[in-house]
Amino acid sequence: MKKIDGFKSFVKTKPSLISYVRKGDMTWQQFYEMWDLYGAEHEIWNNYNNTENNAGNNTTKQDALGLTDIFNVLRKVDMQSVRNNISGIQKAIGLIQEITNKGTNTDPVDLKEPYKPRPIYRRFED
Repeated sequence: MKKIDGFKSFVKTKPSLISYVRKGDMTWQQFYEMWDLYGAEHEIWNNYNNTENNAGNNTTKQDALGLTDIFNVLRKVDMQSVRNNISGIQKAIGLIQEITNKGTNTDPVDLKEPYKPRPIYRRFED
């Protein structure tokens, strides 16, 4: 846990690392491994310090989610998997509705006349 806390404090000193993770260029696991191997003072971090000034200037652009950003995200979505998930959800909802409707009196069998017992002295053919 001490290493993780040290890495968290290191990330707080390098806010430009967050932009790399958000863009998808790097992952936190990759940054942690680099920090664990090289340390906090290695030259490798100079590559990520160059964008620190630019990242500070572009925070307003990154915070506002534009229409083009939304379209870029939607392009990456696999529509077939979305359709499959929606159909699965619809089936589950239908199953739940069937289960919950069994206790109500909306069945056509229940709408018939109530049961009247047959007199004892009569037979089926009478």
